[in-house]
Amino acid sequence: MTLAERIKAQRMAKGYSQEEVAGRLGVSRQAVAKWEGGQSAPSTENLFKLAEVFDTTVDLLLVETPPSQPVPSPRTPPWKRNLGCALGTAGGYVLLYLLWRMVGSDLENTSVLGWLLSTEPGRHSYVYGWLIHNHLYWYAMALSALPSLFGLHRFSLCTFCGFSLGLALGELLGPNPAGAAYGYGHSGWALWGGIFLLSLVAGILSQKWRQPWRSRRMRWLLVACLAAATLWILLVRVSFFDPPVS
Repeated sequence: MTLAERIKAQRMAKGYSQEEVAGRLGVSRQAVAKWEGGQSAPSTENLFKLAEVFDTTVDLLLVETPPSQPVPSPRTPPWKRNLGCALGTAGGYVLLYLLWRMVGSDLENTSVLGWLLSTEPGRHSYVYGWLIHNHLYWYAMALSALPSLFGLHRFSLCTFCGFSLGLALGELLGPNPAGAAYGYGHSGWALWGGIFLLSLVAGILSQKWRQPWRSRRMRWLLVACLAAATLWILLVRVSFFDPPVS
């Protein structure tokens, strides 16, 4: 706080107007205004008079104090960030699990526990049922979430996005009737697997480079992943075929 700021603060603390201070000192109001604006400084005689008017000392008026610095917000400990990211990734898988139960499963006439835990492939959409029945859903969740405990947040994000995209495209683009034998024309599982594996590679590279998401290298990585995913979808669609009608 400067001398000018301290004079103004002392005057306002006492409830005086500039005119009142000027009258007590025998100076003009403009002189007090200039002191408070930092345009001029009071003489030694007026400093002693100001100290008397404000019931303080000249030393307290003259001492300079550095401007207050903003108090930095405490940083979250790394282990808390890692745990939060791991729990967030696992929570994303759980939400996706519940969402797919609501939109892609035929679980009428069953209990709440059955609705939550049923792993019968024939009662779920093809790819989702296959993942649940073979416990691949939970293995993929562990593969995505656990690395976050060691600070690999980008890897977790990439693999969760790849899992979600692969599941959606596998269900939408693969001829995959519920309960059908795996393979032999039912390509949903292959679409999911290829895209999820691609997300693993993308997660490793993004974690290794550790560049901003909007950087040129990361944009090129995204373009390369989209191009590779498109190529894989076309390859799977051409390679797999429906079983012949007997």
